[in-house]
Amino acid sequence: MSRDKSRLSDDWDDDEYEYSPPPRRRRPQPQYRQAPRRQRKRRVWPWLLAGCAGGILVLVLAAVVVIFVALRTATNGGSVPTIPGITSQSNYTRQSQQTLHIASLTQLQIHNQIGNVTITADPNATATTITTVKKVKAASSDNANQEFNNISVQVQSPTTTTTASPLTINATVPDSGSIFGSHNDSVDINVTLPASAVISATPAPTTTTSTQATTFTLNVNNSIGNIMVSGIKGIFLLKDDIGNISVEHSTLFDTSHLLTGTGNMTFNGDLDTTPLTSDATPRYKLQSETGKVDVTLPGETNVTLDANTNFGKITSDFPINVTPSDKGANFFGPLNSNTTSGSPTAVLTLNVSTGDVTIHRA
Repeated sequence: MSRDKSRLSDDWDDDEYEYSPPPRRRRPQPQYRQAPRRQRKRRVWPWLLAGCAGGILVLVLAAVVVIFVALRTATNGGSVPTIPGITSQSNYTRQSQQTLHIASLTQLQIHNQIGNVTITADPNATATTITTVKKVKAASSDNANQEFNNISVQVQSPTTTTTASPLTINATVPDSGSIFGSHNDSVDINVTLPASAVISATPAPTTTTSTQATTFTLNVNNSIGNIMVSGIKGIFLLKDDIGNISVEHSTLFDTSHLLTGTGNMTFNGDLDTTPLTSDATPRYKLQSETGKVDVTLPGETNVTLDANTNFGKITSDFPINVTPSDKGANFFGPLNSNTTSGSPTAVLTLNVSTGDVTIHRA
């Protein structure tokens, strides 16, 4: 029996049996459904505001460049930098001169589209001289000659039948669209008058109500360019859209009006306070929409000053009390309160929208 037991034991060992435990069951993990993420909406307003601001900035810069180019090319004869791919142009000028023998002149009328206008009364001159300088930009001299022919300068002398007949000068250039367009052509007009030919105010006949029966009148209308006057006495009617107006050694008469849209106004002279018609208040007006008004008057000038600027300041060598207002200033009252000439009988108006008003005492 013991032998059988050992045999069974041997048989067990021979089989080399290996026990493997049963596999564990894995509990199935619950599957959770992940909710989709909500996409954050981008705000549109900041981009729209940035785009509008950028567009406005571009328009402002473009306007500044256009105005700068127009002023530089028209008034100063400057050149615009050449753009690659575009044929370069050069500056060409043609000067002409005309002499007129006028014994007496009561009116001078000048209309110029683009260019400078200069009027001078010379005591040494014996004849009226009109000098014009045409300026063009062209790729060649042949093209320049064609442009010169397109510029018109017409001079009409006063008739001998009436003393009120004016000397008229009219200069035109090819149409360029608007004053802010590209201007390649311009005309500078220079007029020299004999001082003896310019008729100043003369005593009126006793049968009339006018105290200035015969007065020289200067009428200049300029679109782009500067207006310069020296040594003239009379009624000034000067209008300039874009450009400076400068008057020196001159006398303004009643109803004179000097106006520039964009530019500085400079006056160095005096005022004739004789009324154009009896029982009327002599008035003089110097005005600039955007620019400075600088006036120099004799120390004994006796007028009522009406000065105003919407955006700027008023300074004066005369003893006046300026009233500041918001961003501007104004004054209305006697210019020279210390004068011994009595109460002022004339009114001088200095008006600026954007710019300073300065009054000097000579």
